[in-house]
Amino acid sequence: MTEQPVDTVKRLYAGLTAFDIEMVLGTCDPEVEIVAPKSLPWSEGDYKGLDGAKAYFASALGHLDQAKFDVEELLPSGDWVTALGWWSGRFKETGNEFNVRFVHFWIIRDGKVIRAEGVSDTVPIARAGEPAGA
Repeated sequence: MTEQPVDTVKRLYAGLTAFDIEMVLGTCDPEVEIVAPKSLPWSEGDYKGLDGAKAYFASALGHLDQAKFDVEELLPSGDWVTALGWWSGRFKETGNEFNVRFVHFWIIRDGKVIRAEGVSDTVPIARAGEPAGA
């Protein structure tokens, strides 16, 4: 039986919070597409395939020593799941923390993420990544 889209998204967030890249990649289709704001310190914008997903998630988690996604709502609609919540983290290099709202859009097919796009207030994230006095 194929996993429900909401269950796939829950598993993905559990993997992110645990810094378990393999768990995160296990939720992704080999042809996954990720669209992330270029204003994030680790983002190049668009990523394709499992290599792209690994590059994006490994870079994001590589900058942080803490990350937590407090998902308030998961709103399924067919293959789509919209996630609303708060994302907090702490940068390894600076020790600075952030806490921002997010909206993530996930398209799931056959129990795997085929497309992901996120919207967050990236200014506090970018500022937290900057050394003091920068």
